[in-house]
Amino acid sequence: MLYRLGHLVAAHPVIVLVLWIAIAVGVTLTVKQVGANTDNNISLPGTGSQAATDLLQAGFPPQQNGSNPIIFHIRGAGKVTDKDNKQAITDSYKAIKKIKFVHSATSPFAQGAGAQISNDKKTAFISVLLNVSSNELTEQQAQRVLDAAKPGTQAGMEVVGGGSIGSTLSPNDTSTSDVIGILAAMVILTFTFGTLVAMGMPIGTAILGLTTALGVIGLMGHLVSVPDISTTIATMIGLAVGIDYALFLVTRHRGQMREGMEFHESIALAVGTAGTAVVFAGCTVVVALLSLFVAGIPLVAALGYTAAVAVGTAVLAAVTLLPALMALAGRHIDSLALPVWLHPKDDPAKEGLWGRWAGFVTRHPLIPLLLAVALMVPLIIPVLSLELGQEDIGQTNPATVQRRAYDLMSQGYGPGFNGPLIIAVAVAPKAKGDPKVVDQENQLNSLQKTLKQEQKEGKQQQAEIKAEQAQLEQQQAQLEHKQALLNQQSASLQAQQAQLEQQQAALEAQAARLQAENNQLNAEQNQLEAEAAALKQDAKALAARLVVNRAAQAKVERKLQNATNPTRIAELQARLKRLKRREQEFIAQLRHDKAEAKKLLHQAEALLAKKEALKQQKQTLTAQSNQLKLQAASLQAQAAALEQQGAALKRQGDHLQAQANDLQQQGDQLKALQKKAKKQQKQADQLHSQLVNTLTKAGGDIRGTDPRLVKLQNALIKTKGDKLVSPPSISKKGNDVVYSVIATTAPSSQATADLVRYLRSTVIPKNSEQGVKAFVGGSTASNVDLAAEISSRLPLVIVTILLLSMLVLLVAFRSVLIPLQAAATNFVTAMAAFGILTACFQWGWGINIVGVSTDASSVPIASYVPLMMFAILFGLSMDYQVFLLSSVDHHRLHGEDDRSSVRLGLKTSARVISAAALIMISVFSSFILNGDPVVKQFGVGLSTAVLLAATMVLMLAPAVLTLLGRWAWWMPAWLGRIVPTVDIEGTSLGGDTEPAPVAPPPPEPA
Repeated sequence: MLYRLGHLVAAHPVIVLVLWIAIAVGVTLTVKQVGANTDNNISLPGTGSQAATDLLQAGFPPQQNGSNPIIFHIRGAGKVTDKDNKQAITDSYKAIKKIKFVHSATSPFAQGAGAQISNDKKTAFISVLLNVSSNELTEQQAQRVLDAAKPGTQAGMEVVGGGSIGSTLSPNDTSTSDVIGILAAMVILTFTFGTLVAMGMPIGTAILGLTTALGVIGLMGHLVSVPDISTTIATMIGLAVGIDYALFLVTRHRGQMREGMEFHESIALAVGTAGTAVVFAGCTVVVALLSLFVAGIPLVAALGYTAAVAVGTAVLAAVTLLPALMALAGRHIDSLALPVWLHPKDDPAKEGLWGRWAGFVTRHPLIPLLLAVALMVPLIIPVLSLELGQEDIGQTNPATVQRRAYDLMSQGYGPGFNGPLIIAVAVAPKAKGDPKVVDQENQLNSLQKTLKQEQKEGKQQQAEIKAEQAQLEQQQAQLEHKQALLNQQSASLQAQQAQLEQQQAALEAQAARLQAENNQLNAEQNQLEAEAAALKQDAKALAARLVVNRAAQAKVERKLQNATNPTRIAELQARLKRLKRREQEFIAQLRHDKAEAKKLLHQAEALLAKKEALKQQKQTLTAQSNQLKLQAASLQAQAAALEQQGAALKRQGDHLQAQANDLQQQGDQLKALQKKAKKQQKQADQLHSQLVNTLTKAGGDIRGTDPRLVKLQNALIKTKGDKLVSPPSISKKGNDVVYSVIATTAPSSQATADLVRYLRSTVIPKNSEQGVKAFVGGSTASNVDLAAEISSRLPLVIVTILLLSMLVLLVAFRSVLIPLQAAATNFVTAMAAFGILTACFQWGWGINIVGVSTDASSVPIASYVPLMMFAILFGLSMDYQVFLLSSVDHHRLHGEDDRSSVRLGLKTSARVISAAALIMISVFSSFILNGDPVVKQFGVGLSTAVLLAATMVLMLAPAVLTLLGRWAWWMPAWLGRIVPTVDIEGTSLGGDTEPAPVAPPPPEPA
C-alpha cells in the first residue's frame, strides 16, 4: 500500500505539496481567526481537589476561576497608604470594577481587607475575580485589566498581574528553542548527507508537518481539553521525529539512487520499505502516547493525544510530503554539495567505526553488557528518591509578568499567598447560627435598646440639670458680681477709712508737733522773758554803776582840778582814765544789753507770730479733725449698709447653695445612673466585641458561627503550617462553605504537599461533625492530587506501555525474547533518565547549569513529566529497536547466521540511528533554554533519555541478541499460528531491500 502511495505521490508531487501547504496555511489562518483555545484547569475525577472545584462551581460561581491579584509595589521611599499612592490604587480599583468580564474586585483599603496590604506598607493588591475561566481569558482581556491599573504606574508604583492574568500575559515562547534545534539538525544532516538539498528535505518536511500539527492541536482546544504546555511538548516531539523519520526515508532513497535506480521507483520503494518502518515506528510512539489514557487523568491524556497528533502528522508528512519534495528534487537531490574534504567517507570495503564496534560487540558480548550495567546502575540510583512534585511559577523566567507577581507576593505576604488552599465544605443540614451566639445577639440588642432608652432619659435629665445648673450659675454669677461690687465698695470704704485714719494720725501728729512747737515757743518765751529780765536787771545795775562811775569821775575831775601835785595829778589822771575806760565798758555793755534786748524783743515778736501761726494751724487741724470725724461717721454708715447688703447676699448665696446641693444630689443620682449605664455599656461593648470577633471570624455571616463550622475552622487555624485562615464564605442556600488557607511555605514545597495530606488525613476527619464533608482544593491541592494520581497510576501505565510495545514487537518480529529484551532495555533506559532528572532538579545538582532562576536549592519535578517521558521515550527508543532489529532480521532472512546478522545489522543501522539520535538530542536540548522549568525538565529528561536509549540500542541490545543467538527469534508454534505476519521492511516488494550505506555521522555520535 505504501509502495503504491509512493508511486502516486512521486507522479503528482506539485499537487501533494500544494495540498500540504494549503492545509498548513488553512489550519494556521483558522487558528488565528478563532484562536488556539487552551485549558490549564486540572480535572481529576474522584479526587478531593476536583470535589472542591465542583462545589465552588455549584455554590460560588465564578470562584472556581480563581482570584487574580493586581499587585502594586513601591521600591523606594513611601508607602501604599500615602495619600497619592492610595488614591492611585483606589482609582485603579474603580477602573477595574467597570470592566464587563470582571465579576468582582476587592480594594486593599476596604473594611476587612487588611490582609491585602503588606506589613511594611510597600505592597498592596486588588483581588480580581473574573467571569471567564483561565482557558477562556485572552491576552487582550488580561492586558485590559492590567491597563486599568495605569494610575498606579503613573504614580510611580510597579504594577503587575498574578493568577490567570499573569500567566496569560507570560506566554511560553519556544521560537528560540525551535530555531536552535532546527539549526543543529541542519548541521548534523548537512554533514550526514554531504549536500544542502538533501539536508533541506527532512527540515522542510518536519517544519511543514509541525506547523500543520500545531494548527490542528489549536483547533482541537475548542473540542477537547488542551493544556498550554501540550503545544511545547508537541513541538519538541513533532520536530524531532519529523526530522528523524524523514532522515530514514531520504537515506534509503539516496542509497537506491546511487545504485542507479530510477528516482520515481526509488521514491516508491523507499516509501514501501523504509516508509513502512517509519509508519510502524510512528505507530509505536502513538500507541505509547495513547496508552496514557489508561491513567484516567484528563491532563495526562490530553498531553498524550496532542503529542500523538504531532507524531501522526510527522509520519503522514514523511510518507506523503517528503516523497513529493524528493520527486521535485529528482536527481538534483545531491546538489549544493559540501566541499570534497567535508564529504562523509563511505567506503564499503572498509569496516569503519561502526563496523569495528559491531565486530567487537558480537565477539565480546559480555563486555558491552557489563559496561551497560556499570553505566546504568549509578544513573538509576537517584530514581529511588524520586518525588513527584508540581509546577512552580517561582522558578520560571524572572522577566515574565507571572514570575514578577509571584516574587512580589512572596516578598510582601509570604510564599503561601501564591497558592492558597481551598477548603470546600458541604454541610447538611444547611449551616445556621449558633443558638448561643443568637442569644448573645438578642441579649445585645435588648441591652442596647435599654441603654438607648436610658441614655435618652439620662440626656433629657442631664439637659434639665444643665439648664438649672446654668440658671444657678447665672444667679451665682450675679451674686458673685454683686459680692464683688460689695467687696469692691467695702475695699473702697476700708481704703477711705484707712486714708481717714492715716489723715487723722497725720493730724494728730501735726497737733502733737504744734503742741510741741507751742511748748517750745512758750519755753523760748519764758527764756526770753528771763533773759529780758536779766538784761533789764543788768542794765539797771550798769546804769547805777555808770552813775556811780560818772560821779566818781566827776569827783576825780574836781579833785584833778584842785590838785597840784603832779603825782597826785598823775594818780588822779590814771584813776580818771580807768574810770572813763570803765565807763566805756559800761556803755559798751549797755549797748550790748540794749542790742540783746532788742534782739530778744524781735525774738519775742517772732515767737508771738509763731504762736499765732500755731494757733491758726491748730484751728485748721481742729477743723480738719472735725471733717474727718464726719467722714468717718459717713463711712461707718456706708459700712453698715454694705454689711446689710452682704448679709442679704449671703442669704441668697445660702439659698443658691441649697439649690446647688439639690442639683448636686440630682447630679450624683445621674452619675450613679450613668455609672450603671457605663457598666451596662461596658457589658454591651464586651458582648459586642465578642460578637464582632465571632462574626468577623465567621465572615460577617451569623451562619458562620455554626458549631460544626467553628470546630473545623479552629482546627484549621491551629494546624501547624497554616499562616492564615480566611473567614468562611457561605452560599445563599447555606449548604456550601469555603475557607481559604494560606500556607507558610511555597505552593511547590514538599511541606505544602505534606500539609495538604495532613489536612485530609487528620485535621478534617477529626474535626468534621456529622453532615460535614470537607475537601481540600485549589491549584496546589490539585497538583498534589495529580502527583498522587500519577504515582498510583504510573505502574499501570508502565505495564500497559510495556505490554503494548512488546505486543507490537511480537507481531513485528515474531519473537518472544526480542520484545522482552527491548522492553527491559527501554525500561532500564527510562529509569536511568529519571535518575538523571532527579539528580539535576530534585537534588539540585544541575539547576544552575540548566538556567533555572530560583533561590531554592532544588526544583520539584512536575508530576506528569516522568509519565510523559516514559511514554515518549518508550516510543522513540522502540523506533531505534525497530530500525536495529529490522536490519538484523533482514540479514538473518537473507541467510546470515545469528552472530553475523547482529554484526551486519548493527553496522548498517548504527549510522542512521546515531544521526537520528543526535538530531533528537539537539532538538530536545534546545528546549533547555526555555524559561519554563517544566519545559527544561522535558528538555533535560528527553535529551539524556534519547542519548541513553541510542547508547543502549547500540551497546546492550546487540550484546543481548548475540548472547541469545538463535533463541532470540524463538516463538512457540501455537503462538506463531495466532500472531499475524507483518512485513515492516517491505521484503514482499522483492529485491534487495537492505539499506544502502550512508555517510558516517559526526565523530562520536552516540
